[in-house]
Amino acid sequence: MRQFFQFITLSLLLLGAAQARSLQEIKQSRELRVCLAPIHPSYSSVEPSDCKDGCSFSGPVHEQSLAFAQSLGQGVQAKFMRVGWDEQFFDQSGKTVKEGSYTPRLLASGRCDFFPNNLTKIDWRLKKLDFVILRPNRNMVIVHAAQKSSIKKQADLAGKSSAVEMNSSWHGWLLASNQADFAHKPIKLALLPTQQSFHAVDAGTVDFIVTDADMAFWAVRNQLKHAQVAFPVGPLEEIGWAFAKQDKDLQAAVQSFFDAQRNDPNSAINQSWQKHFGTRLTDFTTLMLSIK
Repeated sequence: MRQFFQFITLSLLLLGAAQARSLQEIKQSRELRVCLAPIHPSYSSVEPSDCKDGCSFSGPVHEQSLAFAQSLGQGVQAKFMRVGWDEQFFDQSGKTVKEGSYTPRLLASGRCDFFPNNLTKIDWRLKKLDFVILRPNRNMVIVHAAQKSSIKKQADLAGKSSAVEMNSSWHGWLLASNQADFAHKPIKLALLPTQQSFHAVDAGTVDFIVTDADMAFWAVRNQLKHAQVAFPVGPLEEIGWAFAKQDKDLQAAVQSFFDAQRNDPNSAINQSWQKHFGTRLTDFTTLMLSIK
């Protein structure tokens, strides 16, 4: 009997902890809990680079999250926390289970209110999260200069080497390609953090990488010295912010925020894009929709 009551008590505690916060609760607390995964400066940067707590953030995703917090009014302040990329998808045991349907533990516990980290809307993530879409995207292949003449189209990627962040949408595309188009001659994959993957292709350690278009454009402007964008691969995608499925009111607030930002050429998001990417979000959207 004692063990039974201990089990009931533990279950109630776990249920109490697993409470994603509503928009009303966010406004009442005057704190928006924003969890950033700073995998690349085109998303967000963090100082010190090895910090766990007390981190200082910057970059486009940070700026856009601040603007959303301000749009909520009532003195709501954004509180930023650093998380790992894969941690956004962890279940209660600390694992990413692609076939599983659950609310990721960081959202379920209320530690994070949402993930604004330019997440691609793909099937296995939809089992865990809802998305509010900010923009379209095409994946871009970036090749080292030495591979410029040998990698001119998608078929040329067969048998080449690449580096990629685990459980990114690019990882999924590469794995699917190895099982289909390149089954006869698979791409050799190294699992590396995104920033290290960019360093690897620029140094020629790998032949190519695949990444989001905005990240590729940022890298060409600010990072790459010996690598360049070659061509797009894969279908047109949707990228946005991710939420617990039950947080419909917060999703609706973000949707309204995005709509207003897109329609104003001088909005905070358009200005952030102009500063970091050399083009407004509205112009980038038009470009993505025009790529064949």
